[in-house]
Amino acid sequence: MQTPESHYENFLAEKYSWMLGDLSIKEKDQLEFFRSFDISPQGNGVAWDLGAGSGIQSIPLEILGFQVLAIDFSEKLLSEIQIRKPDTKIRTKAADIRSTNLYQGVSPELLLCMGDTITHLETEKDWETTASLWSSFLSPGSKLILGYRDLSYGKPGDKSIFVVRSEEFKIFTCQLQFIHNKVEVTDIFHEKTDKGWAVSSSSYNKLILPAEALINTISQKNFELIRKDEKNGMKFLLFEKL
Repeated sequence: MQTPESHYENFLAEKYSWMLGDLSIKEKDQLEFFRSFDISPQGNGVAWDLGAGSGIQSIPLEILGFQVLAIDFSEKLLSEIQIRKPDTKIRTKAADIRSTNLYQGVSPELLLCMGDTITHLETEKDWETTASLWSSFLSPGSKLILGYRDLSYGKPGDKSIFVVRSEEFKIFTCQLQFIHNKVEVTDIFHEKTDKGWAVSSSSYNKLILPAEALINTISQKNFELIRKDEKNGMKFLLFEKL
């Protein structure tokens, strides 16, 4: 069993952008999402994208006029932002979102954490601590957007498997094994070579964070929920720092 960080570093990062599909379509979807939530620069114009990956939220935020800092523990994924958008002014930083040292200097007016990043935290204590860091760092009036998949629908012992993406020579499959308070995720990659199909896999755990419990935790950290939405199984929550 790997940590989420080692899973990405040793297995997923090189496949991640391909797994997502057409990134330009993903970016357009994210841009429309931000507009539907009335997201635009209103204060210092700075936005932090935590768990930015290859930038499918960072790039739309830049289009909206934000000065974006993209943060992720994978330097490989962050490097793809510059490759895909050579003229970008997005700054990147390889860091762990749990790190106290990360939250220094002038706070952004928008803090974004999407794409299941919060469920990649290893323990509920990590989640509580990270939420506290956000509360201490952000100024009143700052916005916080969380996007994640609520996996609380599963019962311990349940198992599901589904194809994430497939092409003629590549198939990416994911298996979920539900355990108490977490889900064991096994990513399985099939790739056709000259010698036949090669198979590789890697497993890590995701936290189960029921939406109402998550909202309660953030509310206790002096944030107010001002909007929520759900699409394709993903929950989106917009908070304002009090």
